Amino acid sequence: MSAALPLAGRWAERFGAVLERARTYDRPLIFIGVALIAAGILFSMAASPAATARIRIEEAFYFAARQAAYAGVGIVVALAAAALDPRQLRRTATIIAAIALPLCVIASVFGPEVKGAHRWLDFGPISLQPSEILKPAIVVVWAWMLGESMRAPRFPGRAVALVLYALCAGVLLSQPDIGQTALLAIVLGPMLILSGLALRWVFGGVAFAAVAAVGLYQLFPHARERIDAFLGDGEPGYQVGRALDAIAAGGVFGRGPGEGIIKRSLPDAHADFVFAVAAEEFGLIASLGLIALFGALAFRGLSRASRLNEPFEQLAAAGLVTLLIAQASIHIAVNLSLLPAKGMTLPFISFGGSSMIGSALAFGFCLSLLRDRPGAYVYAGRRRD
Repeated sequence: MSAALPLAGRWAERFGAVLERARTYDRPLIFIGVALIAAGILFSMAASPAATARIRIEEAFYFAARQAAYAGVGIVVALAAAALDPRQLRRTATIIAAIALPLCVIASVFGPEVKGAHRWLDFGPISLQPSEILKPAIVVVWAWMLGESMRAPRFPGRAVALVLYALCAGVLLSQPDIGQTALLAIVLGPMLILSGLALRWVFGGVAFAAVAAVGLYQLFPHARERIDAFLGDGEPGYQVGRALDAIAAGGVFGRGPGEGIIKRSLPDAHADFVFAVAAEEFGLIASLGLIALFGALAFRGLSRASRLNEPFEQLAAAGLVTLLIAQASIHIAVNLSLLPAKGMTLPFISFGGSSMIGSALAFGFCLSLLRDRPGAYVYAGRRRD
């Protein structure tokens, strides 16, 4: 009995330390993350019956149940990432990137072919898309390198970041995955500018990106077909056309939960076109609410990141928020036929364990970087009681 008392005291002390740290997390960000995860489960319930019927799975809410399980794993991942201090975060991200990048290579060579691409690794009943885990980790590594270059101008941090991007781009294009390659470029560009990159290099980078886009157009027939369909006669592809029909059919208030019709003819209703499913069943109001949540994430995350003292923390937080917002923007733009068709998931919303874990990892890193810490911010702002 006497031995149990010190043990109980230690556990109570640890629990108290966890609670004390939890109070430092940004509450609006936590609310936004929880709301997005809840919306993902709700919209998966809307898309699941049509998706399971199409692939002949008897359990109507098979995808919704799995999405709820993925959400649970995502919450654990986010909390674990949020518990890291900046030094631990850098080391963890470096280790994750060092593991995920070779896994992407293995997937491109030995992974199963899915819709003409090799992006997945099968581990029995579990499949993993390593590129989803790579994205938030490599953003943190870039921020580390760029932050060091800001501290010591002779340190070749920008060169290292560009080389790392080139390695990631080469591996992703071998799968091929043009969308993720472009997404990482969209994130790295602003990070380089924030790190103080000279304007002439910015213009040079834009010119190089334009040349690279033309090269990718010539090298990848499937990308050329999608772009031609988008720019040609103005007629969208089948899935994009069905998505537009679903959004239009939803009107202002939607058909109602489970009442969507057009979703039954959308092959990727539960993943790449979940925004269209949400619009059909829950209407314009729900669609704007979902966009508002991502807008709130952008505003809250970037506004707090702009007040951080340390260059690494500022760049990492801004890059991670940009990653989530850029990915959401691409997904929604494709559903609205504002961009050529591209299989891009909606963070926290689209079905998929890899997507959920990658989004949760990025969000957890943000919580870690943006929590209240003595001396972390240029000015404290409003203090919460």
